[in-house]
Amino acid sequence: MLSNKTFIPERKSHCLDFVSRHFGLCAELDPNAARSLAAVTRPLSFTAGEAIFSQGDPADRIGIVTEGIVKIVDLTQDGSEHVLSLLSAGDIVGEIGTSENQLSWEAATDVSICGLERPTFERLLSEHRSLLEAFSAATRRQLQKERLWASSMRSRKTQQRVAVWLYTQLPQESGKTEIRLALKISRRDLASLLDMSAETLCRVFHTITDFGAIQMPSPDMVVVKDRRKLLQVARGRCPSVSAVA
Repeated sequence: MLSNKTFIPERKSHCLDFVSRHFGLCAELDPNAARSLAAVTRPLSFTAGEAIFSQGDPADRIGIVTEGIVKIVDLTQDGSEHVLSLLSAGDIVGEIGTSENQLSWEAATDVSICGLERPTFERLLSEHRSLLEAFSAATRRQLQKERLWASSMRSRKTQQRVAVWLYTQLPQESGKTEIRLALKISRRDLASLLDMSAETLCRVFHTITDFGAIQMPSPDMVVVKDRRKLLQVARGRCPSVSAVA
């Protein structure tokens, strides 16, 4: 948990450097708000699989992702874990407006964040209008992203969900005939995000490979060979993959 992490003073400049790069939430801050935020945050690191904030714990911390990928996880009463969404640099971890965490934030890869106490952050929100506006805009963007993702997955078969996810990872403009995509998160997490088992995800990867849309030179690397074919699979217009449940 965040409260158990040791603050290393010599790394204090990490958060100052991140805020000064005007990335994510920090892009909309005026100079005074940026300096105030950098002064009270502390850099913290988490290894893949480690909890940042746990579901049910007091919601007394806030953080900004500076490196790596964070997964938002819902732990059900029967012990099942469901990955709801992924966060990256510039995104916010933690909750405001509730006494305890309704979900968990965990490191999907090795992660660095700039963290601070929630009361301190709330004080800064009241003192700096640009921070309040930036925080509101950032939370709206994250919520909109999650809603659009949930909508894009509705009524899609497993192969479509995988193809849609791969397609969203592609650069919008690229003259390359082949694009390499590193799978930075574990297959288990990716399968949970796409609402399927790891075994089904593996079968779907093989099916899309057989169709000629992708190649997988290693378990954590996807080479998109044919963007058009991948889009066909995403749209459910590929008879060759219709047998995958």
